[in-house]
Amino acid sequence: MLGSFLLSACAIKPYSEQAITPIRLNSNVHEAWDTTFRSFVGFPTPELFSVCHDLSCHSISQVHFSTQQWQRVEAIFNPAATSAEMERQQIKQAIALLENIVGKQIGTDVDHAENHLTGSRQGQLDCIDEATNTSVYLRLIETENLLSWHQTASRTSRGPLSGQAPHNTATIIDIAQKQRYAVDAWFGANGEPPAIIYLSDWYQGWRPDKN
Repeated sequence: MLGSFLLSACAIKPYSEQAITPIRLNSNVHEAWDTTFRSFVGFPTPELFSVCHDLSCHSISQVHFSTQQWQRVEAIFNPAATSAEMERQQIKQAIALLENIVGKQIGTDVDHAENHLTGSRQGQLDCIDEATNTSVYLRLIETENLLSWHQTASRTSRGPLSGQAPHNTATIIDIAQKQRYAVDAWFGANGEPPAIIYLSDWYQGWRPDKN
């Protein structure tokens, strides 16, 4: 049994080699969603990737960047960061830019901060959409070799077990310090830089208006 367990553990792929998929809500696990999710690009590239929108991945769009658009992203990381802190600032700028470019293509440029709807859900993103899309953007940045001080990590959530409302975020890891950070774009409107804070603080209920 021990030998089988060790073999199973060794077979788990690093996060960077795992396909990104939308977050499934328990109440929405049914055949229609599974059919929709099959269209989600699990291994994004600048030439083709998927994003969620319209609240809790109600809609999925396939998007691509032109050469010129991706060069704008690369320019943010040139020159390369000389510290992890500097690279986190670059990541913030890059995520904001990517949201702006994508928003103009698919109509999510109207997305408000948090869940502040002004009528239709169309073009709005909740924390499930934001966590998924930010994970996609981070994977693009990582696979294009723009990160030196960080690696991407899986999404995570906080919620009822800690006495809080359910909430999701993308994450990264400071390689040298072995420190994990939340990369949370939900608190800002489309195109605003995400918050990047210690994941331990985020788990405790971090909000920009209370810190």
